[in-house]
Amino acid sequence: MNRKVYICYLFILAAIIGFITAVQLKSNITYQGIITIPKLLDLQNEIHNVEVENKQLKDSIREDAMRLAEYKASVENTGSAFGIMQNELEKAMNYSNYNRVQGPGIIMTMNDSQQEIAEGEDIAWYLIHDIDILEIVNELKMAGAEAISINGERVTPTTSIRCGGPTINIDGKRHTVPFVIKAIGDPKTLEASALAPDSYIELYMEYTGIQVEIQKVEKLIIDGYEGKNKIKYQRKTEGGGAK
Repeated sequence: MNRKVYICYLFILAAIIGFITAVQLKSNITYQGIITIPKLLDLQNEIHNVEVENKQLKDSIREDAMRLAEYKASVENTGSAFGIMQNELEKAMNYSNYNRVQGPGIIMTMNDSQQEIAEGEDIAWYLIHDIDILEIVNELKMAGAEAISINGERVTPTTSIRCGGPTINIDGKRHTVPFVIKAIGDPKTLEASALAPDSYIELYMEYTGIQVEIQKVEKLIIDGYEGKNKIKYQRKTEGGGAK
């Protein structure tokens, strides 16, 4: 082969290799192998998760911006943001059940059955138990009750209700009949839910003669939670961790 032709051939080959290398570096493309359906689904899930996280961050930024604007307006008008901060604390206290609250609702008074017990029957069927209280409280929550107390004890997400022989323990404190349940919410809705044909009272308690009286009131006061904070492990998440 002619030497000049050989050199020209090498030059052209080197130019081609250099061009290909430059294109790869410029596009920053790396070879990932064959894309399978599972890989594609994983990528779609990752994209969805990123989009959801991005939306949450945008919402958080928007809320923080609105709060900052309120602080600025309050400082400009009154010279302090204390009023807004106090309102936020008040809302937090209400949501955490620590505040004494008032509003319309119902008062439900429950007492053990006074029916005569036939020979051989179990007296336990005619007494109020922890499960009875729990079921009624759950139905009231589902009906929209915003605040609930049992014999003056404020019900919180961590409230424990257990049987203790002839008594019921609510957050470790013993209570006996009558049990007075107060619930703030729409009185008509709460009463209708409690006395509905498929409610716990109608299906189970009336059969044994458990006494239940319901009073609708326009102004009901429920004391705040006075116990210790039971939250030990949960913290506000900043992302990451097992789901």
